[in-house]
Amino acid sequence: WMSRSWSRLGSSVALWILAAVALIFLLRAASALLIPIAFAVLAAYVLEPVVTWLADRGVPRFLAASLLMLLLLGICGAGVYALRDEVMQAVRALPGAAQRVRDLITSMTGASPVTTPSSSDPLQLPPGVTNVIQGTVGSVLTFAGNLTVVYFLCFFLLVSGDRVKTRLLDIAGSDAERRRRLATIIADVNTQIERFLVVRLITAAVVAVLTGAALAWLDVPNAVVWGLAAGVFNSIPYFGPIIVSGGLFVVGLVQDGGTAQAFRMAGAALVITTLEGWLLTPPLMGKAENMNALAVFLGLLVWTWIWGAWGTILAVPMLVIVKAVADHTPSLRPLGRLMAP
Repeated sequence: WMSRSWSRLGSSVALWILAAVALIFLLRAASALLIPIAFAVLAAYVLEPVVTWLADRGVPRFLAASLLMLLLLGICGAGVYALRDEVMQAVRALPGAAQRVRDLITSMTGASPVTTPSSSDPLQLPPGVTNVIQGTVGSVLTFAGNLTVVYFLCFFLLVSGDRVKTRLLDIAGSDAERRRRLATIIADVNTQIERFLVVRLITAAVVAVLTGAALAWLDVPNAVVWGLAAGVFNSIPYFGPIIVSGGLFVVGLVQDGGTAQAFRMAGAALVITTLEGWLLTPPLMGKAENMNALAVFLGLLVWTWIWGAWGTILAVPMLVIVKAVADHTPSLRPLGRLMAP
C-alpha cells in the first residue's frame, strides 16, 4: 500500500513538472503573440475603472471606451510632440557620447585607440553601423506594430467589460464548486492587479517628477527624458533603479562634469528611488504584492528569461496571477505557500 501511494505521488509530481516545463517553453516560443496581449490586458485593468464610472452615469460603454482611448492617444501624441526636441537632441548626442566612452575606456585601460579609415565620401558609414541602423529600424517597426495591437485589443477589452468573465464562467461548466472557485480567482486577480497597477502608476509619476527636477537642478541635458525613463524603469523590482542610476552615471562621465557630476546624477536618482521604496510604496501597496522577496526575485529572473526585457516589466503582474491561481487551486496550494510572505 505504501509503495503504491509513493508511486502515485511520484507520478503526479512528475506530471506537474512536465506540464510546468512545457508551459514555460510554450510561453517563450509564443512570446511575439503573448507579450502584446499581456500589455493590453494590463492597460485594460488600468482604464477599466474610468470606463465603468462613465457607464454608471449613463454613457454607453462603447462610447465611453472610444472617448477614453482617443483621449489617451491625444495625450500620448501631445507628449511626444512636446518632447521631440529633447529626444532628437539626445539622439544627436549619442555618437559623441559613445566616442567619449571609448576615449575614457582607452585612457583607463591604456589600450590603443581604435580608429576607422577615413573616406572622402561623407555618406560612407563605418563598418557595422549599417547593421546597427537596420536592426534599430526593424525594432522600431516591430514596436510600432505591437503598440497598435495593444491599443486596439485594449479597446475591445474595455468594450467587452464583464462579458469576458461571463464567458470564462460558462466554460467552467455547471459544476457549482468549479464556478465558485473560478469566480474567486478572477475577483482576486482583478483586485490585486488593479491595486498593483494604480500604485505603480502613482509611484512612477512621483519618481519621474522628482528625478527630472533633481537632474534639471544639476543642469543635466535632457532632464525630462531621463526623468521619464526613471519613472518607467522604477516599475521593475530591484533592477530598475540600478539601471537608471547606472545610465545616469555613464551620462555624467561623458559630460564635462566628469566623475563628480556622474556621482551626483546617479546618487540623486538612487536616493529618490530608495525613499520611494521605503516611504511611499509600502503603505500604498498593502496586500497587492503579497509575496516574499525571494519569490519576486526568482520570478523576475524566470520571466526575463522567457520574454526578455518585456518579461522584466511584466514579471510582477504575472506572478500575481500565478499566486492567485495557486491560492485557490488545491493541487497548487504548496506553490502558493512557497510564494507567500
